[in-house]
Amino acid sequence: MLKTLEFTYGDGKLALDFPEDFLAGDVVRPKPSKAKSTERELEAMIDDALAHPHDSPRLKDMVEGKSVALVISDEFRAGLQRLILDRMLVEIHAGRPSKIGVFVATGSHDPKYYAKNITDWFNRSCEFHGIRAELFANECDSGEHVYLGDTSLGSPVEFWDKYMEYEVRAYGHESKHHYMNGYSIIDKQVMPGISSRKTIAACHKFALESDYSLAGRHPFHADPNRQRNPFAQGATDARHLSEKLILKDGKLQKADLPIFALDMISTKTSIDWILAGNPDEVCRRMTAAADELAAFELPRMPYVVISPGGPPACNALYGVQNCFDMALKGAIQPGGEALILAPCSGRPDLPEEVRGLAPDGKSKKLFWDNLCCFLQQPLDDALKHIDENFELYLWKTDRVLKLMRKEGVRMHLFSNLPPEVVEKGGFTPVENPQAWIDERAARGDGLCRAVDDGNKMLILGE
Repeated sequence: MLKTLEFTYGDGKLALDFPEDFLAGDVVRPKPSKAKSTERELEAMIDDALAHPHDSPRLKDMVEGKSVALVISDEFRAGLQRLILDRMLVEIHAGRPSKIGVFVATGSHDPKYYAKNITDWFNRSCEFHGIRAELFANECDSGEHVYLGDTSLGSPVEFWDKYMEYEVRAYGHESKHHYMNGYSIIDKQVMPGISSRKTIAACHKFALESDYSLAGRHPFHADPNRQRNPFAQGATDARHLSEKLILKDGKLQKADLPIFALDMISTKTSIDWILAGNPDEVCRRMTAAADELAAFELPRMPYVVISPGGPPACNALYGVQNCFDMALKGAIQPGGEALILAPCSGRPDLPEEVRGLAPDGKSKKLFWDNLCCFLQQPLDDALKHIDENFELYLWKTDRVLKLMRKEGVRMHLFSNLPPEVVEKGGFTPVENPQAWIDERAARGDGLCRAVDDGNKMLILGE
């Protein structure tokens, strides 16, 4: 008997048939979201969370006569940032602050692409509600960052100097599991979000500790066995350090600043979990909520068919790699075979040699070009070179190399990329995914795990 399973492929769906005796259960995907809500209903949920904060006064009661910095995520993720921005601006404005600054946590991303729509949302909200505020987007190479100190692991912390001048710090965020930080958490909005390249690179090097800096591990997790994560520790330390300092007249001074967070787990049409209040308490409760909604403990299988999900997760191999850490690593046995379903069509404005591989030329060079090069070298030599010459994006190369060469996982890719390009990166191009499934099912030597939306879940292999 055959069973038809649907996988997300770009903006559409791809239906594939599996013999039932070849499948290791139904397709794994995040638990169904709550029923779709209207925009007004979503706004009401956010307003209710802001009106009933946990372990904290209301945000509007913190800000009278003070300057307020609101940090929001950039456009790398799809979600409800527009509503978060709008409702938090309204909440802050109601408290009569002296000024409002909105800081887009672009990190090392190009603000021209990752803050473009946010600028429009910001302008519309300010005009509609009669709010006066300024909008800033981090440029990590601007030289406008101030040194705050070091993390507990010795990484330098340099934050945007404009941000450090504000007297109240507020965060508006959407969470999920994260391939490196354990969870996408408000700490990431400041490191790397509003950090210098030096700080971003120093913390990202901890991603090379790939047995610990990975999804589902974080200092805020309730399970002591899942608290060690050096990458996440750096981001948490950086946020805590920044919340005790303010920049006045060009000099850092110690201060006990009011802080506030709004976090949620959401889709474009639903909010599945939401909480506002004390940032640390919000983060602790979020990790439990994320695990409840999208974490799975499953036996590893010799075969895995996986989709990272729709755009932007499937746009380029640079982003598709995230689901290797999130789901594939925990789902597949060492020496197994994986079929990745991702069109990798890329942005049309990118050069042809970059499109579908990475979001820009620099990340393509560091991630993809190095992967192609290091595959020709002994693994130990390649990993040593990465460690000694670390730059941003090389951690992705490190992890793909380990998956292919250390774990022995054979990676097959169904995409729109030219076959000769795919092969250079150690992947085997697949023209017919159904034939791939049929061939492996006929072998009779093991079961297949089917995974959809692999960039939005955590699979912990048993």
